[in-house]
Amino acid sequence: MVRVVAVTQSDPFFTGRFFETFLQESAGLPVEIVEIVLLRNFNESSAALAHRLWKLYGTVDMVRLLGRYATARVDEWLGQPRRVEAVAADHGIPVRHLATINDPAYLRTLSIRGVDVLLSVAAPEIFRAAALRAAPHVLNVHCGKLPKYRGMMPTFWALHNGDREITITVHTMAEQVDGGDVLAEYPVPITPDDSAFDLAVRAKRVAGPAVAQLLALLPTPAAPTPRPPDPAFPRYFRFPTGRHAQELRTAGRRML
Repeated sequence: MVRVVAVTQSDPFFTGRFFETFLQESAGLPVEIVEIVLLRNFNESSAALAHRLWKLYGTVDMVRLLGRYATARVDEWLGQPRRVEAVAADHGIPVRHLATINDPAYLRTLSIRGVDVLLSVAAPEIFRAAALRAAPHVLNVHCGKLPKYRGMMPTFWALHNGDREITITVHTMAEQVDGGDVLAEYPVPITPDDSAFDLAVRAKRVAGPAVAQLLALLPTPAAPTPRPPDPAFPRYFRFPTGRHAQELRTAGRRML
């Protein structure tokens, strides 16, 4: 049995969809989710996060996004889990809120509990040296081709750049962000009607079962051999701005 602690942030749109499909798939595999650790979204206050999103989406799309958020909360009230913590509760998985994954006291508990994999899924914090050594496997799920799309919101940047597909990459974590060895890649086609929002949701849905199946292979002879990333792409993508969102719209794409 592969014992996993997942580290993420909660939202009702994207990370919830990863864990929805991941937990469904892992239920039939030798993969045990010990707990899900929730960090603060983007590692910033709610007000700062709202301002960040407003600058990206603009007023009209921000209102639409808030409408989707309200709908998701109504769905939860009606019994359909949307946020990570609601999805976890539906599957009986414990959730722990931490200020930082780099808490030495918390990291010491992983070996005591026999955790095999510390799994980052859109975790909003850099894992420091102690975290990178806290379990036999410390892995990240990155919804972009590495190292071509190192950094933040890789699905947005692939759509912005006119790519025909995105690549979900599972890699070992290293001190350089998104710089570890690649374990597996899963291509996801971009359709003509995809918005940035749609593509991010679908990437998370595809990644969930694929990652569960990969983790089940880790203690077996079928485990993939890590390979170093191609050093030809030194760029790091930061969080897009309103200007980048407008460039996306000008190219005929939608944010929502």
